[in-house]
Amino acid sequence: MITFYVLVVGLIILALGFIFYPLFKRNYAAHTQAFTLSNTRLIKQRLVELDEEFAQGIISDKHRTQAQKDLKIALLEETTPEPDGATLDAVNGADTKRHTGMLASGLLIVLLLSTGVMYWYVNQVSGISGLYQAQADMQSLTDKIIVNPSQDVTLEDVQSFTLAIRSRIEHNEEDATGWMLLGRLYGALNQFEQAYQAFDKSLAIAPNNAETLNSYAQALMMPNQVEYLKQAVVVLRRLLALEPGNNQAALMLSMTAGQLGDLATSEQYFAQIKDLLPPNNPAIVQIQARIDELKGQSQAMTGFSVTISADNEISTRLAQSNRLQPTFLFVFAKDGASDNPLPAAVKKLNLGALPTTVTLTHADAMMATYSLKDLTEVTLTARLSFDENVQTSVGELEGSVTLSKVTDAVIPVSITINKEIKQ
Repeated sequence: MITFYVLVVGLIILALGFIFYPLFKRNYAAHTQAFTLSNTRLIKQRLVELDEEFAQGIISDKHRTQAQKDLKIALLEETTPEPDGATLDAVNGADTKRHTGMLASGLLIVLLLSTGVMYWYVNQVSGISGLYQAQADMQSLTDKIIVNPSQDVTLEDVQSFTLAIRSRIEHNEEDATGWMLLGRLYGALNQFEQAYQAFDKSLAIAPNNAETLNSYAQALMMPNQVEYLKQAVVVLRRLLALEPGNNQAALMLSMTAGQLGDLATSEQYFAQIKDLLPPNNPAIVQIQARIDELKGQSQAMTGFSVTISADNEISTRLAQSNRLQPTFLFVFAKDGASDNPLPAAVKKLNLGALPTTVTLTHADAMMATYSLKDLTEVTLTARLSFDENVQTSVGELEGSVTLSKVTDAVIPVSITINKEIKQ
């Protein structure tokens, strides 16, 4: 707040400067003009006095003549106008006006900048006030959200608690519990990447914290994406190595392994927990159904063996070494019978020489519940990308083909890269 008051005082001083500086310059100019007029009257009076002194015999005619000459030169200098016809007072007035204008413009710019700074600062006051309030409410929010979770927890409560935790971590980056709580809060806000980063930092400080490992695994399971489910399996195995009797972790691992199609792991940990819960428990029913499904499934793969090449024009471009080259190859499959933008399978590889062959099967699914087995018509696309983002960018190269899937078979397909993405 001290900074705020300093800014206010500074702006008041600037405003007063706009008022009093022109008045000061005007008075100074008037004083200069009055001085010049007074000096001229004195010279003329002295000329009269010289005539009187000569008449009285006080001075000689020679002395009177020389003195008059000197005084007349001085009088001429006081009253002679400038070569352009303007008087000295006019020039001084113009200079004063010009300098005043320049100074006023400078002060105005400074005033505007200062006002902008103060406006920005005032806008931060509400944020700072919110931070102080969140810190003051931290204990009550901890009880409401963490210790005894309440049904009336609001989004504002979670956001305030997140703000308080971040403030706490800023003063102690080695606070493993703070990072763990922050990971939970980001997960509650569906900000999963930030949540995973927070959990990683917590585990870097306290690698064997079972509570953090458990929360991390839960957050990894929430998006239901294959990439994150695989990481969840690693975290849960780590947790069960520390606590083999952790039945909650065994339940989560059995469920996650089943989603990934890992029948052996799902059955292993299902055996640990199935007798601890009623047979009609939703989790038990879900896991048992998935195990039965995996047991009844054919182990044959469903997918495509994709041979990727480029047409002559693009092959020539790729051979040039003095231009930006694509560095990644994406091969993905989408539903050819609908506009569903979600890939049923995708692979990302470092781009080597073309042609090349890539095998894409239902095991390359992004979602545990959506794969090539769920499609009839499939659009296969091969894209040469400048970065690791599967989203299209201008200048990237691709080719595609649409065909029917054959269940429990990997069929050969050829794709030619023949198109540049324009927008």
